[in-house]
Amino acid sequence: MKILIVGAGVAGLAIGWRLAEAGMDVEILERGVAGRGATWASAGMIAPGAELRRDKSPMEDFAQDARAQWPQFAKALEAVSGQSISYSETGSLLLAESPERSHVLETQAAHDGAHSQWLAPAQLREREPLLSRSLLGALYLGDDAQVDNRALSDALCIAVAKAGARLHERCDVRSVVIQEGRARGVITAEGAFEADLIVLACGAWMNLIGGIGADVLPPVKPAKGQMVACESPAGTILPRSPIWAQDVYLVPRTDRLFIGATVEDASFDLSISREARDSLLAAATRLIPTLDQWRVAEMWAGLRPRTPDDAPVLGATAVAGLHVAGGQFRNGILFAPAVADMLCHLIVDGTRSAPSAFDPRRFTAS
Repeated sequence: MKILIVGAGVAGLAIGWRLAEAGMDVEILERGVAGRGATWASAGMIAPGAELRRDKSPMEDFAQDARAQWPQFAKALEAVSGQSISYSETGSLLLAESPERSHVLETQAAHDGAHSQWLAPAQLREREPLLSRSLLGALYLGDDAQVDNRALSDALCIAVAKAGARLHERCDVRSVVIQEGRARGVITAEGAFEADLIVLACGAWMNLIGGIGADVLPPVKPAKGQMVACESPAGTILPRSPIWAQDVYLVPRTDRLFIGATVEDASFDLSISREARDSLLAAATRLIPTLDQWRVAEMWAGLRPRTPDDAPVLGATAVAGLHVAGGQFRNGILFAPAVADMLCHLIVDGTRSAPSAFDPRRFTAS
């Protein structure tokens, strides 16, 4: 079976890798450079505990399934690519800055069991001496993890090539060719590509592809996120885990601290602003007072793919031979192994399907 995947972010690359390993004839078409979109702009967090409510929803169940797949996914990817992606099970720290937040987090610790721990102020200062002494404690979530998202992109590109898939960069897909109710290929700036099946994994750009009725594709729009990286002074020991407050998160990465992230409805604007930088730094400095002495090393913006209900869109559309894998919003890295596994089984043998809550047709069903 000839399969075209449109988009070479973490989802498109992971799906392409799995399908090529399963013996499919795979080509991946990327409008820019593989892995340099939302995947590159993220902070690499695999954090269902910090990101999602524990309410037994389809989203929470899918997140936990994805998290469970990450150790083996990382091990297999490093073995195939020969590249480290720095997967580590560091846990997350959710900070309490008010008595109300302290009560919520202490209660959660009591209910979550062995993998959660409430840290009183003295315990928190002992664990993370950089943090402000005004904090009222923190909830430690031991199940959360992280990965070097930029190394992840590079490793996936190597794995895709070794599996026999072909990657076409700077190949902008203009439209899908539909004949007799079935997707038959795509038209790009470089010409036409034929296929038996097409997977749209092109993030925030999904709805810009032509040739498809407005009632076929789910609504996915860009949610801009700006981030800052600060370089720590020599001898500084960075926090051991990603740190979450209610308006900012901090992710340690070698000798840098990633600070994120804004959520903006700014269409496809990728510019960075002084206002966003100052807001992120002010929020981070509230948590780590010495940050005002650190050097800003980098700032960037990315576009997360977001649906109206903030849930992903996975699986078949109303057009035969046209699938989508998008709308991951803030959880593209976390969801990647489960998305790849689900789409691979759905396409190859039909043994798995996405939860109905993620059906791409849910927004257009009459």
